[in-house]
Amino acid sequence: MFIKPLNIIFVVLAIIAGISSAQENTILQININENHGLDRDLEYVEFSCQLDADLLGNGNFSLFAQESNTGLKIDCQVSYLQLDSANNKLLVRIIFPVSFNAFEEKQYLIKTKKSGESVVSDLKLRGQGTELVIENKFYQADLRKNPAMEPQSYMSGQIMQILIKMRFDQLLTNSENRLHWAPNFKRPELEYYTTIAHWQLPKINNLSIGPYLISTLRKDLAPDHPEILLTARYRFYAGLPYFRFYSSMEMIDNVWLELLRNDEMTSDSMFTHMAFERPDGEIIDIAFSERHELLKNQPIENESPWLCFYNIDRGFAFGSIRIKYDNTDITGGDSPTYQAHTQIGEWIKGAPYWNRRLIHDQLSFIPKGSCYREDNAYVVFTIKDHDKFQDIRYWAERLLQPLQVNIQYP
Repeated sequence: MFIKPLNIIFVVLAIIAGISSAQENTILQININENHGLDRDLEYVEFSCQLDADLLGNGNFSLFAQESNTGLKIDCQVSYLQLDSANNKLLVRIIFPVSFNAFEEKQYLIKTKKSGESVVSDLKLRGQGTELVIENKFYQADLRKNPAMEPQSYMSGQIMQILIKMRFDQLLTNSENRLHWAPNFKRPELEYYTTIAHWQLPKINNLSIGPYLISTLRKDLAPDHPEILLTARYRFYAGLPYFRFYSSMEMIDNVWLELLRNDEMTSDSMFTHMAFERPDGEIIDIAFSERHELLKNQPIENESPWLCFYNIDRGFAFGSIRIKYDNTDITGGDSPTYQAHTQIGEWIKGAPYWNRRLIHDQLSFIPKGSCYREDNAYVVFTIKDHDKFQDIRYWAERLLQPLQVNIQYP
């Protein structure tokens, strides 16, 4: 494996206040299959389940996963917990790390035990509300505002800049705005388009903290577009060189739009080249200065599995793995698009961006119920001598072909 993931110390994890017995009680059985012929050194299994609320008692306990064949115990993080008192049920979301060989099958028992020490990992957070800095051994993501510059002054919770570690110490910035400012949108009566980065303290802003996963969930009407209900969720993982971003734009009323975009990163001029994989598997690798004719003849398809920018001299790279792209409306039909494609351009001279165009510079009627959803993984990596894009291809193969997880209740 080309990247050595962090050796997480599996001790004990997130406390669930009060599971009823000090004994190790089995509450679930999880069957996991690797069906795609891919070795996996470190991945996280995430699943939701419903449990009887009678599990709650007076003590402090935690959950762990025990592999049936080896007896290996791995502590679990509870990333979400909700009590339905009317039906005496708990809705729980659980995450824990695993490693798999190609075509391997494993069975885990999810058990309770009395809480003890905490899991040690490289995942760290400082700040509160929307003003956060989150990091692991590969990168540092800065979500804070910058009062010195108006476009960066909003408390939106969007990433302003990213530090690529891995001995590069390269800061990815956008001197004109935030690095990550999509989704964005424009109604015809506005002079300029607005973005999610114009949120000012979104009405829903939830933070989940643990040693394996730190996630933020925000939800509110889109800035200057009350017809669009916007949802955004970041997920940052211990020991992995990527974070994920899920977004949805649901039209809660009819609206006319000239522009609708997503999956956008805009940086200053620290990259020299770009690369992407077409849906048929062809990999295009080209200098920015040579891209125009190629992309004019055949734009990047919105279904392309990954794309990246990189610096050929220093070897650092930043890319997007496109896990989910879904424009299904709330009735199961297709939401409107116009000349949908992925655009590579320059924000100002020498400052490149990529984005996914949904409505491309065309006044379009978007009816109530239209919905646009995306789930992307943004990965930092090193360009290799023998196989430049080995790292991003490795993670794309695994993220686009996840482990199969089946839950069995006792």
